[in-house]
Amino acid sequence: MLRRMAVAALLLVAGGAGAADGAALFNQHCAICHQPSAVGTVGLAPSLLGDHWGKLAAERGYLPTVLIRGLSGPIKLGSAAFNGSMPAVGQLDDESLAAITNHLRGLQGGASGAPYTVADFAEARSKPGNPAMTRALRKKLLGE
Repeated sequence: MLRRMAVAALLLVAGGAGAADGAALFNQHCAICHQPSAVGTVGLAPSLLGDHWGKLAAERGYLPTVLIRGLSGPIKLGSAAFNGSMPAVGQLDDESLAAITNHLRGLQGGASGAPYTVADFAEARSKPGNPAMTRALRKKLLGE
């Protein structure tokens, strides 16, 4: 009995050891443009914070689509205009992408709804898309 409990405890510890670190991954892949606090960079990358995220988050697949397919072309955020390209980071595994997204949700003040999972990213991968299509989805969600 004691031996089974020890094995179970080791499995729990080992299972958590490989968990992706969302903050570290965000800093490695996103913060170069969006800053560690997600406030963005004037003229380069928009803020990932603010009221517009309530509308974007209404479509659960939006963030997974941005990360997997990228985003390009002109976008507006208030009076600021951006015309660049966010590269896809779909080369990362789904666990890492979910960790990044959940970290971002924390920076945004802990959005309502369930945390993102690998299933959200597997679903996004199964759908066709490209950076221009992601921008069109953004425009639709923001009513632009």
